[in-house]
Amino acid sequence: MEFKDTVLLEKKQIAHDSYSFKMTVPEGYTWKAGQHVLWRIPGYQVDEGDKDTRVFTIASAPEDGFLMFATKIGELHTSFKEILLNKIEPGDAIQVAAPLGTFGFSPEKDKSLIIVGGIGITPVRSIMRHELDAHRDGHKIHMLFSEAGGDHPFGDFFREADKQLADYSVEFVTEVDVFTGKVAEYAKANGNEAEYLIAGSPGMNAAFTKQLQELGIEDANIVKDEFFGY
Repeated sequence: MEFKDTVLLEKKQIAHDSYSFKMTVPEGYTWKAGQHVLWRIPGYQVDEGDKDTRVFTIASAPEDGFLMFATKIGELHTSFKEILLNKIEPGDAIQVAAPLGTFGFSPEKDKSLIIVGGIGITPVRSIMRHELDAHRDGHKIHMLFSEAGGDHPFGDFFREADKQLADYSVEFVTEVDVFTGKVAEYAKANGNEAEYLIAGSPGMNAAFTKQLQELGIEDANIVKDEFFGY
């Protein structure tokens, strides 16, 4: 697999256990909002049995002018994440492969519900950043963003987007029952007239897919981001 070289510009803590990494864009490199990619850090050795590459969603949109990913790094973490957290610094090299995936809005739908949990927010940050520059008038977007501890990654970005984009609204939730209840309320009100974008852990994606199916939402209107590397 071919990798291109980037340079780390900024490492930032964006929640109590989550960090973002901002990089330069290699010459000629392009991507679409919502895509994911394989990353590698040259010059460091990971522990035996650990992988020296990771798949993370590109959290930035092309309009940002930089590449960015974000990941959760708990107290117990892999040697790869130890390199991210405590070894690399601005000016160091990171390598990026070609982007993959098609997670995003359908041009045929005028209503979208985004269902997102925790660090699964990364593709949604990219998608909504793109929307600020390229929003289709009349496309109503509502977002339910759940984070158990209440420390929502990129929360300030989405609050500002809510102010800037009339067709977009966001609710921040912390309790599972509230989260599932609000999804059910939206689905009952909008049915298959809307599409449903789900971004979170595999377990969360599966649970909300099942809930929506039981509420009569057709599979064609359920779009999942299979999030890896969290």
